[in-house]
Amino acid sequence: MGLLRTLLALSVVLDHLGAGATDYLVGGRLAVQLFYVISGFLISYVLIGTDSYQGAVGKFYANRLLRLFPVYLAVAAMTLAAHLLNGGEFFRFYDHLPASAEGFLALSNLFIFGQDWLMFFGVRNGSLVFTGSFAHSDMPLYHGLLVPQAWTLGVEMTFYLVAPFILGSPRRMLALLAASLALRAILIVNGIGTIDPWTYRFFPTELALFLLGALSHQMLLPRYTAWTRRYPRLPELGAAALLCYVFVHFSIGIPHTVRDALAVTLVVLLLPLAFLFQARYRFDKSVGELSYPIYICHMLVIMFFDETLNSFERSQPALFTALVVAGCVGFAALLNAFIADPVERLRNRLRAERKDAADTLAGQPGALSRGRQPMGSIRRVP
Repeated sequence: MGLLRTLLALSVVLDHLGAGATDYLVGGRLAVQLFYVISGFLISYVLIGTDSYQGAVGKFYANRLLRLFPVYLAVAAMTLAAHLLNGGEFFRFYDHLPASAEGFLALSNLFIFGQDWLMFFGVRNGSLVFTGSFAHSDMPLYHGLLVPQAWTLGVEMTFYLVAPFILGSPRRMLALLAASLALRAILIVNGIGTIDPWTYRFFPTELALFLLGALSHQMLLPRYTAWTRRYPRLPELGAAALLCYVFVHFSIGIPHTVRDALAVTLVVLLLPLAFLFQARYRFDKSVGELSYPIYICHMLVIMFFDETLNSFERSQPALFTALVVAGCVGFAALLNAFIADPVERLRNRLRAERKDAADTLAGQPGALSRGRQPMGSIRRVP
């Protein structure tokens, strides 16, 4: 699962590089939607497959915020500094905005929430209005985002808000899945659902992808775990199949909508095996930990190389792409070492406190007093 997540993050990097790089791996839009599936799987595992947050919704929210915000805020602050050093053109964009749009952008830049909804608003005749698309605006508001790709985190955080209240009920999950798919079908029939931002930025329709991931965890993981006892190499085969698909996606000669549906289906069916593969191989987990910082930092890295190697980009696009990818991986490793890993230790303490408190309430000796580490400190929960 770790290798898969990092390849999906690099799909977005290549998509934003453009210039012929968009048709590598699975492309940016599909990568984002597959991330939704993976997120649904992992959040279901965290909430349903472990006892870390049983009856502790607040700690689940705190844990998610600690996972997302430190790296995001660090990259946003560095991007802000880069814009200041680059002459301040970014800030002049705000000079032409109404106060309501400035406030919307300021709050969404700081808190992430709302960045996805920003894509449905625009400025018309000096006012912030709902336009149905960021393209229908006198000035596209996403130009005012410090980390423009972080709109997907707004979608994810909305799922985090509702996940504790729906993932424990299969009936509720199936009802919401049917409603989400029906809404997508209605929007497509009406012609809206095939136009950005309704294609993959609208949470009510993307909820189906999160729920498919959660169902993959709850329905398929137990079965695959049992099958693995009889066929020990199933996790390796499943993970290999997913990784191979990522590299051949664009070479499959079928309509792109069918091809994308095939990709989602394969991920839903094989994700439990990739999860079991990650549990067996530490290197896979380590590679996967680069995926989030790669995703968050890549526009800043692209901006840096655009400014410093602009002519090189035009004359040697392949080498420029390789430099950007290497820069993203290296920067992501630094973000993990200096920001994400220290915060992870705090997340582990939160999980350990919850586990120890649960043991105490149950009349059992605490995990720490038994001389062993709690589950949360043994492996990082995504």
